[in-house]
Amino acid sequence: MDPEIKVLLDAVEQQLVTAEANLNRWNELKKILYKRLVKTNFPKPGNKIYAKYFQHQFFPATVDAYDSNKQTFNITWDDGDPQGRVVSVSDVALNRIPGVSEIGVGSNVLFEQGSYGANSDRTGGTRWHMGKITNMTKQPDGSYLYDGEHVFGKEHGKWVTYQGYQSHFKGLKLAQLRVSPNALDAFESGSDQSKTKVPDIDIFVCYADADVAPGASSINPMRIVGDIETKMKLKTNMKVRNPTLAQVSIMIQNAKVFLAFISNEFAADEKCQQQFQFAKKSAAIPVISTVVGNGFDWTRTVVGLLIAGELYIHFKDESVYNQKLQEVINAVSKSLKLAEKTNDPKKESTGCDGFISYCWLNSWSSKQANEVSLVKGNEFTDPRRIKKDLENKLVKSVGSKLWLDVEQLSAANQGDLNSSMFQQIAQGLSTTRVVLTFISSEYSKSENCNMEFNHAVKTMKIPTIPVIVGEPGSDDWAQMQVGMVLSQLEASNKNSERIDFRSVKNEKDYQAKLDAIVTRLTTTIKAKAKKPLPVTASNKAPKIGDHVIAHWKGGQFFFSTIVSFDKDSMCFTVDWDDGDTTGRVIKYNEVAKDVQVETADVGVGTKVLFPQGQYKLATNNASYSGFRYFEGEVTDIKEKDGKRLYSGHHIRYSKDQTPKYQGVSYEFSDYDLDSLRLAPTAFDVLCA
Repeated sequence: MDPEIKVLLDAVEQQLVTAEANLNRWNELKKILYKRLVKTNFPKPGNKIYAKYFQHQFFPATVDAYDSNKQTFNITWDDGDPQGRVVSVSDVALNRIPGVSEIGVGSNVLFEQGSYGANSDRTGGTRWHMGKITNMTKQPDGSYLYDGEHVFGKEHGKWVTYQGYQSHFKGLKLAQLRVSPNALDAFESGSDQSKTKVPDIDIFVCYADADVAPGASSINPMRIVGDIETKMKLKTNMKVRNPTLAQVSIMIQNAKVFLAFISNEFAADEKCQQQFQFAKKSAAIPVISTVVGNGFDWTRTVVGLLIAGELYIHFKDESVYNQKLQEVINAVSKSLKLAEKTNDPKKESTGCDGFISYCWLNSWSSKQANEVSLVKGNEFTDPRRIKKDLENKLVKSVGSKLWLDVEQLSAANQGDLNSSMFQQIAQGLSTTRVVLTFISSEYSKSENCNMEFNHAVKTMKIPTIPVIVGEPGSDDWAQMQVGMVLSQLEASNKNSERIDFRSVKNEKDYQAKLDAIVTRLTTTIKAKAKKPLPVTASNKAPKIGDHVIAHWKGGQFFFSTIVSFDKDSMCFTVDWDDGDTTGRVIKYNEVAKDVQVETADVGVGTKVLFPQGQYKLATNNASYSGFRYFEGEVTDIKEKDGKRLYSGHHIRYSKDQTPKYQGVSYEFSDYDLDSLRLAPTAFDVLCA
């Protein structure tokens, strides 16, 4: 046999082994994620919740028990009230900060408004209310502000004369909202509580009744499903009449594919939203999104957020019916083949020898996939193209594969800050031999990229090949934290010297740069470098008993002590130093250990907590005074008398919206390192 062909055949065989192993790993990951999400989303005994009382008001309580037959919780009110202690699933919300994809225009949420005083029998507290989101405004940092209105008014028997009542709310952040659980999460396939008879189906079909009603303007989903059943001889849930919640939950979990017929009516249908969210976020089965009709208001709802950046099949009118039907059939066939392979695990994942760390804003491939709206760089600086071309060369030489997020993650979205995504990335890093970091101004400004870079380079100390991409002459990243770490790396290891692709203008130069990377990659891989050691506990993540600075409300941070940590929601519970009992559950990236940070951790663009102004708090028993901290961005670093001094500005307020507290101003100047604090990254918290 021709030696060159033999090498190629061996490489192909290795690729097939790796692909099959990855399918097995994804199947196991699906099961793990399902159990984690059920635990995260659905209240269980001992959990803190907000529950509906009388007159459509919600108050804090603790779950005592759950009745799966009646779909109700038995609770104990925090204020000791003995009344109204049985509430339905739809009338409670777990006290956790929801994910970005859980709230869109039209979503029902709980929000704070007004307070109530204590009496001889009960303590006081904050009132919560059911609201509907009417608008979302995206902020420069990628987060959203939410506007909305009360769902219930005086005509529904709601009390509207309490102090602080307003019919609308405006500019609330995600951390100020809560969402009710998905009732379908209460039933887990195979568990004792869900011994419910359901038919064996291949496809679970979900559509809005309005789209199959006589006179509907869209292509009828029933027609599409009928053609699929006839052509593919597959079983669906269409013959199950009036299924219970338990039956719906088990059928979705057992199905091989979830087929959604999306429209404005679909997004407005509570049943459709519930089933779609469950399939995407909890059951984690393949979802095929087909759009019927020509209205696209649904893109701003939770349904739209859940499939943002994904492809969908659009049955816009009769002229494209046969073409789109074939696309659906092809998609179903592909998903069924995937399910067959993942149900027959034979080999464990072999991992990847190289890991690609990059920013989507530097990838033309990402723009072509409608994942980003603009790109910095050119066709020769696209990390995804470089990865593909590198892999083709490596297959011929050492048979190696490179890890890329859109190929490896079960849900690849650089805007998604959930724990499962970071765990998958951490797993990818734990089995790699070398990391290729595609550094640019955009990379250095990306929170996710910064976390990835620091975890790989500083925490795990994986051999690193820096590749510079982006716009020519854009070197502001050199003063940022990534640039500072890279300078230290290059000074200590010449094999970590940067390879700059920004000067490439033709295919010949491009291939030369590729060959330079291949030489370094091959050397590292052939040397059989040791796999990274298991990650040691991070000293940056707070632990129970640690003194921290944590976010309270309105962008203000105060001193407190860690009481507990929920790894599923990635939230800390704290006790405030001043004795305040409100706002005690805080997201991981809004808590910072009260310890001095390292010089290499702070560069231009780094988010820091800085003290500015003091406050006094008077209680019934004593008074307390302390510092206010705020979140800021470092914009300048200078040396003075042998010491580094840091200047910057607030990032939660614009210049004209800065709070008017005494001693507070938009900018901060010449702070030394001792005065600054840093919140942990997701990797720090997960590895603690």
